[in-house]
Amino acid sequence: MMFPVRYLYALVINILIVCVVGASAAYSQEAKLLYEIMRQKNNEVLSPHFTHIKRISYYPDTIPSWFFNPPLSSSDEYFAVGVSDPDMTRDSAMVQAIERAKGMIALQFDSKIQYFRDIYNIERVSGKYTLQGQKYDTYYKINSNIPFYVPSLAVLDSHFTRYNEQIVLVKYSLPNKTEVQDAVEAKASIVRLEFNLNNVFELQEEYDVYFFADYNDPAKNVQTSYNYRLRDWHYNFTSTTQSKVHTYPSYSYKYYGPNEYDSTIIFTSYPGLWAGLTRGWMREMTTHAEAGRKFVRSIGDSYSPKSENIVRETSRIRGSFGFQGARLRDDKIQVNLLFLDAFEKFGDIYINNK
Repeated sequence: MMFPVRYLYALVINILIVCVVGASAAYSQEAKLLYEIMRQKNNEVLSPHFTHIKRISYYPDTIPSWFFNPPLSSSDEYFAVGVSDPDMTRDSAMVQAIERAKGMIALQFDSKIQYFRDIYNIERVSGKYTLQGQKYDTYYKINSNIPFYVPSLAVLDSHFTRYNEQIVLVKYSLPNKTEVQDAVEAKASIVRLEFNLNNVFELQEEYDVYFFADYNDPAKNVQTSYNYRLRDWHYNFTSTTQSKVHTYPSYSYKYYGPNEYDSTIIFTSYPGLWAGLTRGWMREMTTHAEAGRKFVRSIGDSYSPKSENIVRETSRIRGSFGFQGARLRDDKIQVNLLFLDAFEKFGDIYINNK
């Protein structure tokens, strides 16, 4: 079949228009993508290169068995694990790991844990559809202080990882009070924001941990802090000792256990092992705070975009814990703590009566 020239000409013009429009749309999408990448890149803090690791290993590091199955703590004898940041010298890593282990001991001794939670019902209108869900805002606060006698602390074992992290297992025996002039203080705050809309779940967490070794000689005082934030797969971390920030590369740090402990599970943590242990430890401690005695009161509140505050819940406990070990679970470390003694436990729930 033969077409007149003018029809062929019109057909060619239409094809060119479609191609140009498609290319323009593709270019527009690509431009938006490039803009978003550059915008995020400008907001990122570029990770430094490794300073103390000469050759980085792509194989996971094998965590020792005592990390998973330490000696059991009791009311007068405590065991704890401390972990340094990656990419440190052996001496600096050992000092940091021991200071963090002291803080973990303090968290086991006479800890006061508080939590406050708001639960919202959410409705969002999208066209002719109404999306329903819930939002949970939870805040935890942990405080602990232990009289500390340095000669009562013993390093039982240690392991230096492929990533220049020092892991230590320590034992602390409570001394007579007349011998103690020093103290170790531990504080932590945790924020968990959970959002569920039509079965789409989003979680944002922030962990802020602070340890302070308060000695009779102020020149020996040591303060360390660690902040770890994550939202889905985005994360940020800051490690500080004596107000000096220690920077190290974000990297695919991988770990597994010996044959008898999680040898088939590889735990990956881009901020390193300490971030995973801190998160697991805090999550375990805060679960105990939610077991407080509850009371019901009526309140009303509102939340944007369109929501109704239906429950406000608070609770607080005070007690001591014993470290029972840990397990690897792909993207997290599950810490087991035994609740040894409860000194007080009380809490409140406020429920909207609408």
